[in-house]
Amino acid sequence: MSRPARPFRRPLPPTAFRAVLAGTLLMLSSACSTPGHSDAAPSGVPAGAVAVEPAAPVSYGIPQDVTAMVLPATGKDTRLTQGLEGFASLVRSQALRDCLATAHAPVPDMPPPMFIRLFEIPDVEALARNGFQGGVVPGPALSPSPSAKADDAVVQRCTRQGDAAAAELRSVYGPLLSRWLLQLAPLEQDATVVSARASFTSCLAGKGVQAKDENGFFDGVDRKLQTIDGRDAVKAEDRRLGAVYAACIDPVEAARAPLRAQLRERFAAEHRAELDKVRGLPALLTEMEKRYTIRFSVPTTA
Repeated sequence: MSRPARPFRRPLPPTAFRAVLAGTLLMLSSACSTPGHSDAAPSGVPAGAVAVEPAAPVSYGIPQDVTAMVLPATGKDTRLTQGLEGFASLVRSQALRDCLATAHAPVPDMPPPMFIRLFEIPDVEALARNGFQGGVVPGPALSPSPSAKADDAVVQRCTRQGDAAAAELRSVYGPLLSRWLLQLAPLEQDATVVSARASFTSCLAGKGVQAKDENGFFDGVDRKLQTIDGRDAVKAEDRRLGAVYAACIDPVEAARAPLRAQLRERFAAEHRAELDKVRGLPALLTEMEKRYTIRFSVPTTA
């Protein structure tokens, strides 16, 4: 599947790649789930729930640094952004499931909320250690009932409730985050970045990976992972390719990082009023934790 030009990518991997990872993570969560709730799950999990264990380690606690969370400039910053987006997905999932429970409707089979890496700002350390998969967002998840079918009208109504709950959160930070990510494209034309990127394909070749550019590399990852059977083998290859990409993109990131830091300083000053509106985000996250009996988590490399 074709991959859009890098500077204009949304903070999501390509569709085929995302589907492969989703399938992998679903297998992992299915294999790891146990009755009740794990130590990683929040208290107050509904009776009969199954806790989905994260495929990658996480830390809990709502970040107070709103600027780093909604205007990420480093790979480490993007973990906060992943946590925020993952929490919004968890809110959607839990609101949908709460609605189904109220309607006494069975839970359809669906992929769990996941952390999705931002490829505009690669987290080199995390990629080198964990590969491309972002991991499942830990939280309560009701067991699906594949043998029972909920009324379509009920599912649609509950889906709308889930979407509305996530939109309530994303409306606070989403527009500013999207505007920020769009500002990063011109940095690709900076002389230091162009110079650093010149060695990317030769670096890949030195590690046994043939690709004409970054898009070609990810297309190759898509194809490679789709040919592998078994979750352990997929996971191992994903980590290997993640380490290759991290090593070869590291010089490019070293050139881009100071440019992003300078750009964020200017952007934050120019959008001070919008950023001030986002400063109430931690309070909203805290309220939503209580409302949906979930917790905010951030992926780590530990």
